[in-house]
Amino acid sequence: MNRIRILRLLTANLIVGAILASSHSLAHHAFVAFDNSRTIEVSGVIEEVFWANPHIRLAVRTADDTVWDLEGPSVNLTERNSNIREGSFPVGAEATFTGHPSRRGDPNMRPILARVSSGPVVPIDRMAAERLGLLDETASPPATAGGEPAGDAIRNANGIFRVWFPTGRTAAYPPGTELPLTDAARAARANWSQEEDGLAVRCIQAGLPEAMLTPFPMELIDQGDTIVIRLEEWDNVRTIYMQDAVRPENLASPHLGYSVGRWEDGNLLVTTTDIDYPFLDDRGTPLSEAVEISEAFEMSDDETRLDWSATVVDPETFTEPVALSMVHFEWRPEVQIRPYNCTLYQE
Repeated sequence: MNRIRILRLLTANLIVGAILASSHSLAHHAFVAFDNSRTIEVSGVIEEVFWANPHIRLAVRTADDTVWDLEGPSVNLTERNSNIREGSFPVGAEATFTGHPSRRGDPNMRPILARVSSGPVVPIDRMAAERLGLLDETASPPATAGGEPAGDAIRNANGIFRVWFPTGRTAAYPPGTELPLTDAARAARANWSQEEDGLAVRCIQAGLPEAMLTPFPMELIDQGDTIVIRLEEWDNVRTIYMQDAVRPENLASPHLGYSVGRWEDGNLLVTTTDIDYPFLDDRGTPLSEAVEISEAFEMSDDETRLDWSATVVDPETFTEPVALSMVHFEWRPEVQIRPYNCTLYQE
């Protein structure tokens, strides 16, 4: 898919999204639309449950006949971090939700905790609940990550080639960082809206480098002349061609570019070009076709930690190279890659 086709698809999906939003009780709102500085409670009857990635959605009717639109994290994160499933929120049940309200004052919420009927407190977004100190001894414990038996994973591990679990999502750069943008890139970013222009809500797979800044696990697989990286988020699959590998005529995933890898002092170093993806991040920072990304995958001596870092060079976007924040992954033998199956909400 070339860059023009991506942008055309985005435009088409924006039109579809606008039509869906006008007819659905569960219209999408990006997380930036919520006030993370405070929490509120909403109690009512669950009328609708949409249990799919990228975000679960619930419709709750309160006593004053207001229908609240609740948008939580992904299914994979919710099920991996908590003992809840779709059946934990039966339609028709009474429930109380604690979460961040909409900045606009409309009946929308990003739910963090829930209590269905007289049951226990359930963390919908465990990471947010822990960060805010909202969990107590009544909250359900985290679920096991799920996957193959740990013994099999230990036997199959081969250096860097195993499943790695991020210790937490790290943004491309800390909030408030002043990027060295060109005038054209600064103007493009200023005109970008996450709610209107974000690709994630249209189920368009993330490209580099955003695909690597993930709260989901990834797996590195040795295939001789190539290394395959399976990213749970978006069901993305990267192929890294080692130095002696033959470049394919057509790239399987142009939004992930053409990656060439080499080993240096036990570390995997990767240079990626030909990235056909319009954004650096989820804040609207543009990328041009001239972008080149250099990555380093560094495993600890005890093989329990993998550090990823990257430097981005794009003369049309930046006046100097930009170093991205490092992402840390841990080896958790019980974790395996799960299907993501991004699904647009439809009635």
